[in-house]
Amino acid sequence: MTVGWIVSMVLVIVAVALAVIMLVTRFILRAIRRTAEAAIAENFAPGEAVRSDPVANYFGRGSKGGRQVRGNGALVLTETRLWFRRAGSDDALEIPLASITSVDLVHSHAGKSIGRPLVSVSFDGDSAAWYVRDSTQWRDDIARRCPAATDH
Repeated sequence: MTVGWIVSMVLVIVAVALAVIMLVTRFILRAIRRTAEAAIAENFAPGEAVRSDPVANYFGRGSKGGRQVRGNGALVLTETRLWFRRAGSDDALEIPLASITSVDLVHSHAGKSIGRPLVSVSFDGDSAAWYVRDSTQWRDDIARRCPAATDH
């Protein structure tokens, strides 16, 4: 065996491993999306959701710090509440819009960051944050519906 052959085999193995990881990740995200879309349909009437994201990345509640389960799930904004249910959980976080005191774009929450802006809402002395694709629009849509909210 030559060094070139060994390097080639290592590169092939790495490429195959990366392809498998990407396929598994895609499969998992599709399953999360299907489950979240079913949860949205089960909990909201057609047209009730102003915005929704079935694979929002939840960064947790500020009051619980860094020691909590993060994960993807369904995030829904209606005219009266912000609702989130993490994939694999039966418990939903429901935040009445009237209780939201601020909505911001932040770079980290509860000690966690992904290098992209997160939508953070403060409510009842606590906070929660999510990564969503259109974070600026989410922030604006939430702030528009929260009379007590300020955005920075």
